[in-house]
Amino acid sequence: MKRIIILTVILGLSQALCAQTSADTTDVPKGEILQKVDLGIEAGVSFLKNIRSPYSASPSYVIRLPLMAHLKLAERWNLNVGLRYDFQWDILRHNVTPTEGGGIDILTTPTTGRQTATAFHSYLGIPLELEWLLTPRSRNGLRLSADIYAAYAVSEYLTIRTLDARNTYSHGMRSGTYKEVVESDDPMFQPWKLEIGLKVSTDAIGLLHGIRFFTNLLPTYIDPAKDGKIYTSGITLFL
Repeated sequence: MKRIIILTVILGLSQALCAQTSADTTDVPKGEILQKVDLGIEAGVSFLKNIRSPYSASPSYVIRLPLMAHLKLAERWNLNVGLRYDFQWDILRHNVTPTEGGGIDILTTPTTGRQTATAFHSYLGIPLELEWLLTPRSRNGLRLSADIYAAYAVSEYLTIRTLDARNTYSHGMRSGTYKEVVESDDPMFQPWKLEIGLKVSTDAIGLLHGIRFFTNLLPTYIDPAKDGKIYTSGITLFL
């Protein structure tokens, strides 16, 4: 329900702000700072480091909804700031099991079934981007930028589903599926994100508008048992 309310607010703000500014920079009067306000969509993959860790993902999928105001600082320089909502799905590489005291560990006992463990994260935060235009007079020109994104996790949880090959796990499910959920209050989840990124973008390609390389300076998980920190890096494509 929280996600629906937040997305509704973002869409409402986007419509209200876009009604007050043109989406085409050529229509902006000379000397005006605000160039445009837009709501975009980004999709990509990220990678959790340390392949031997129970938190290692293969891979993680990312969807982002940025509502951005684009401000002109100089002929070649723009400053972009706004609000961004991120969805992230970490499909874990190993069979895992929750541990006493919090966190997860690799399942070492033999199993007759198949397991799928997925961690879900959703973040709401503020992105700040400094953009340099190679050809400022061309709307399809190449743009290079560096950005930082500070966010807080609105929701985090881990779902472990085990499908028994002999169909012996009932648990009220005829398919033989056993489901465990690790809630967001588990100490392994780290609610804050401080992400930095480098982006190359252009409107000349068509559907694909750019590519961004990013890394989270704060750990995505901290293993309560080993105090190990697991960080996230990745690539995002702009549509």
